[in-house]
Amino acid sequence: MKRRTALQASLGVVAALALAACGSGNGGSGAGGAAADTLTIGLSSAPNSLDPAQIATGPFLSYLDPAYATLLTRNTNGSLGAGLADKWGYTGTGNTEFRLRLRSGVKFADGTPITAADVIKSFQHFQKGSGPNASNYRPLTFTAPDRTTVLVKSPAPNPDMGALFTPQFLGGAIISPAGLKAPKKLASATFGAGPYTYSAAQSVSGDHYVYVPNKNFYDQSSIHYKKITVRVIPNVNSQVQALKSGQIDFMYGTPDVAPTIAGDSSLTVVKKPTTWAGLFLLDRDGTVVKGLADVRVRQALNYAIDRDAITKAVYGAYGTPVSQPAMPGYDGFSTDAQKMYPYDPAKARKLLARAGYAKGLSIPVNYGSFDPTTAKLVQAVQGQLEKVGVTLKLKAATNFGGWIDDLLTKKFAATVLSPGQGGDANFYAQQAGFTKTGIMNVFGVQDPDVDAAYSRLAASNAKASGAAAKNLTDVITRDALALPVSGADLIIMHNKKLHGVQFPQGSSLPTSVTAWTSR
Repeated sequence: MKRRTALQASLGVVAALALAACGSGNGGSGAGGAAADTLTIGLSSAPNSLDPAQIATGPFLSYLDPAYATLLTRNTNGSLGAGLADKWGYTGTGNTEFRLRLRSGVKFADGTPITAADVIKSFQHFQKGSGPNASNYRPLTFTAPDRTTVLVKSPAPNPDMGALFTPQFLGGAIISPAGLKAPKKLASATFGAGPYTYSAAQSVSGDHYVYVPNKNFYDQSSIHYKKITVRVIPNVNSQVQALKSGQIDFMYGTPDVAPTIAGDSSLTVVKKPTTWAGLFLLDRDGTVVKGLADVRVRQALNYAIDRDAITKAVYGAYGTPVSQPAMPGYDGFSTDAQKMYPYDPAKARKLLARAGYAKGLSIPVNYGSFDPTTAKLVQAVQGQLEKVGVTLKLKAATNFGGWIDDLLTKKFAATVLSPGQGGDANFYAQQAGFTKTGIMNVFGVQDPDVDAAYSRLAASNAKASGAAAKNLTDVITRDALALPVSGADLIIMHNKKLHGVQFPQGSSLPTSVTAWTSR
């Protein structure tokens, strides 16, 4: 039960993001049209909560970013930037202690000054949450040497601790004492220190959410709109029509609808590879399928698939063939790993024969049919592996909970996570799937080479971390712990009057809505 709950919390957001842009049903009634002093965003789903400790990430940050400033931010070049904290960094050596200093004069939206003690209490609330990033905070401890300084300690080395205090990880979105005293209110109201505040009076839960300027925000010049509205429009085609007619300024697209605005000179598409899709080869000790304990069998699977053909068929112009569990533009992407498995079915058959499987083998695989793109991909992989004698026995789950239930039975030697995995620094991206305690490692397989590479990355300094991140990817790819196939793009569609919409280097999330301007 504990593992299922942890999986739901850690990975449930992935399923939500898979459907965030491709919902069905009728469009919501929403608020009025967009104007120069307003920003209107269209999303397919309402937030599960407005509490930073509970809300899903990805597109759902549009509901949180306006009202909750974070301690640190992410610059477009990928470096950390100032937020509520203006100084930060590791203390000593070993990547286990990180210091944050609060900006002078910062206040919550209710006018209360922010102190280091407030930050720690907010962290502690986040540690108890069920959101997708809470597990990254639970091992941490916090102290306040003075009113403006917070010292964060980790029991194990972490080479990218600063990322935890940016919008992507949410824990740095500090909640006021008033909010923490009434935690039930956090689900439907905001208690942050962001440039805007949530206006319940102008909003209708489940339909549209309105944010208005915060008079106590420390930098009034960065408040670009009189109003930000997030409209819930479940049908992606309805979102496109709203974008074309000027009712919304921004939406997340899909490979099906993105080409439909190609001829509109007032609109544009921004895309970036964010997650890799393919099979996690879970049973690497051979508990269910003995052959998967043999690296030659796992490598054969990687040689047997034509990644270019599958990617083109499944994703069209919005995917990238990948041979590794890392994406171009992220610290773990390795040019060496990308060359390890060219399409070579003859070599795949030879490796299978040398491993004693000349007549092939069967592998039970579970996946989620709730994501049509994933279903299309896994069926394509199934067809190509069949040509070298490997049979995938597929089990489809119609919802994410069913996928988790199937995974935890330990009857399936491999699985497909919808829509994929990745989009983080390699230290975070590879932990879930490939370390012994990783939440996806349901068989508890220990890979000494991976442990050594992961420990090297964890303890590396800024100068050495890039090489260590690539080395971790090389080890995972060489030992064929997975069967990566394609990198899927996150697609953004917006009107050209909206400026500042871009992906920071090394990030799977676009710049915050609070950084955008219209003119």
